[in-house]
Amino acid sequence: MKQPEANRTEFLLRYTRRLAFVCLAGLLPALFYGVLTAWDREGQHERLQLGLLLLSPLILSLGLAWVMVSRKGVAIPSDDPDLQAIAQDEFRRLNAMRAVRVAFVTVLFAQLPLAWLLGLRPSPDSLAHMGTFTCFIGFITFLSAFLFFDRD
Repeated sequence: MKQPEANRTEFLLRYTRRLAFVCLAGLLPALFYGVLTAWDREGQHERLQLGLLLLSPLILSLGLAWVMVSRKGVAIPSDDPDLQAIAQDEFRRLNAMRAVRVAFVTVLFAQLPLAWLLGLRPSPDSLAHMGTFTCFIGFITFLSAFLFFDRD
């Protein structure tokens, strides 16, 4: 199925935004699961932890299925010139760099409270939890900021 040039570029832009949104939606339950795992030592919220653990792959699977169905049978090869043009677009690169800066500053500001909160927990893996939370906070902040800056 061949699409007109302007429609195809818009279609690919929507496609990449949907993929970013699905990734963001899949990361949030995983972050909440990590928070519950780090602070729930007595096992009071085991059912909620199990639900959050199962929710992330479910959201990712259903979200990717939604993205694939929304393609409507259009093949998108990795060497597609329109996809390459979107990847090389100066406005999108600027938005990505702005999102990286926002994520970096957010991670820097989150380090002190996170270290203080995890230092209160008598846990041998507090360092691993801090590293995981830092990565998740950075990923989520980057995707959120990129989707915010990249809107029309």
